[in-house]
Amino acid sequence: MSKKSILFSILSILLFVASIFAIVFVFKTQFLLGIVSILLLFIPAFLQRKAIEEASGTVDKFIAKYVVLILAVVIGLIAIMALAFWIK
Repeated sequence: MSKKSILFSILSILLFVASIFAIVFVFKTQFLLGIVSILLLFIPAFLQRKAIEEASGTVDKFIAKYVVLILAVVIGLIAIMALAFWIK
């Protein structure tokens, strides 16, 4: 397993969750800037693509392609629900 691939995968998940938090807070203050801030989601997608390119084995590619995506979506949904509950 490639250490770069694992590093890019972890950074992708962390940046995805951070950008979800940022998007929710920006939507709360200004709606139009919230729409523009959706572009922040391209950064974690770029890092995930980089992780797939750096993967050396089949298990590593599977983790970088599918597990990171599923984990990011689940953590993102939990973050959105937690923020929605916390803001109200």
